This record gives sequence, C-alpha cells and structure tokens, in this order.
Amino acid sequence: MKSKLVLSAEEARLEPTAIMGNESGIYFTFKSDLAVIADILPEPLEPAFPLVSGYVVEINNPSFGEPYKEAMLGVYVKVNGVVGMYPVSFLLSGPGAEMATYLGREKTGLSKKICDKEDDIKLEQKGDVLRGTVKRKGELLLDVSLKLGEYNDPSVGNIYNNPAPEKKCSGTSFYFHTFLEPDENGKATYKKVNLISNEAEYTYKVWKPGKVSVRLYSSLNDPWGIFPVFANMGGAYSENDLEMKDLFIIGNPSPEKVMPKLMSVRFDKAALVKGDKKYGYRNTRQNRKFNDKK
Repeated sequence: MKSKLVLSAEEARLEPTAIMGNESGIYFTFKSDLAVIADILPEPLEPAFPLVSGYVVEINNPSFGEPYKEAMLGVYVKVNGVVGMYPVSFLLSGPGAEMATYLGREKTGLSKKICDKEDDIKLEQKGDVLRGTVKRKGELLLDVSLKLGEYNDPSVGNIYNNPAPEKKCSGTSFYFHTFLEPDENGKATYKKVNLISNEAEYTYKVWKPGKVSVRLYSSLNDPWGIFPVFANMGGAYSENDLEMKDLFIIGNPSPEKVMPKLMSVRFDKAALVKGDKKYGYRNTRQNRKFNDKK
C-alpha cells in the first residue's frame, strides 16, 4: 500500500470526531483527602468533593487507531461554578497506545504516558470478581478489585449519573493545553497555557455495580499513591462507547503557576532539570542490572 508524504489541504486535518468505541473495564471511586486534592490542582481549579475516580479499561474500537488499554486517575473540580472531572494522569499500553497518547496530548493537553509492555495494564475476571492492575517501568501503581453486586456506598451512583444499558450520560472535563516555545536564549519554555473545557458522552451497553477495593502506589516517575484511600465508595464493570465532543478555551492561566503541578504527570524525572540526577532513567528498577555492568 502506497502512502503519501504530502497531503492535500482537505486531507491534512485531524479527524474531528474521537470515539473510544467498545470500551470495557473497571470504574472505581474512593474517598480521599481534600487537602491533597486541593494541593495538586493548578489554578483556577478548585476541589469539588473529597473523591477520586478512575478506571482500567480496554478500548477495542477507537475511531483514531488500533486497540489499546488505558488507566486513569481523576478528581472532581469546580471552575466558574461548573463541576467536572480533572483527569490527573493517564497510562496507556497496547498497539494503539502511541497514537492515543499523541492525540490526547496534542489535541487536548491530556497528561498521558505510555507503559513499557502491553500487559503492564491488565484486566482479569474470576467468577463475580474483576481485578485491574497497572504497572509502569516495573513498578506497581494500581491494584483494584471489583466484586459485582452492590456499591460500597449507594450514593456513588449519583457520581456516575446512574448509568444503565442504552442510557446516554454526559459530563464535563477540564484539561490544560500547554505550549512550548523558544525563549530569548534559545531554550524551550512554556509561554502559554489554555484551560480547556470538554463535553463527553457515554453510551452504555452494560453497567454492573460492585464493591471496589483500591490500592495505590507511587514510583519515582508516577506518583499515583499520593491520594490516600480513606473509604472505598464503589464502582462498576462497564461496556460503553465514549465520544469526546467539542472543546472550548475558557481561560489562560499563568504558565509559571500551572506548570509545576503538571510536569510530574507528563514527564519522567530524567527529563526534568531539578532534582538528584542519579535518579535518571538508567537507575530505574529494570535497568539496575545494566548499570551494575558499567
């Protein structure tokens, strides 16, 4: 099959519709520390609830590439009186992970990273118990189990807008789209940040509630364990189609204030200037044997 390097003006545009088709996996919510949530939020986001939600899913039919797996942690925030989800961190694996990461970061500013191996993100089921695990660079970051039946706390159904088969549910999310430019000394510097508002729509095929048990851990490069689990609220096994609808710029916060709270979920430690350089990539766990030979 021949490919074209130079495209026509019509061809040289990104597909405007992004659908995560045939998405399936575990969704979970737990009560956490409101002070911790407030501390990690870039301005002008404000914490809405002391809750953290996330998922571990397989996206089997994305409209923009090959299938991939994705895990996410997010918190609930308020902006100008509107409550929505602020996704703190995404990790991806599988054949479509590269394209999903590039599009997520470049189109909307999502904090996405790629795992080393496809099976770094796993979903398993034994009877009525499902389990999702997430690793990156050899370090376990998330271990969540779901026992189908009822939520840990019935009120969590309202957080999810009480999904049901054939039901459509919409929700607002907020992202920070960042722009690197050379400064007067020729060094790359963040000169501009857009605060983005996005409406997404879930079309549910399956929603099976359950009790969740969430365990989070931090590694040098991925501080997922920053959120303490005070109480498991509940979750579900879901099969759905997710459509990312229109994006709107709703603000231009200061890069100097925003970027310190975004860097660790967008880049590994070895890419950052400050800090102890002995903790670079070659000293992560899977490379210690290599270093010992040096």
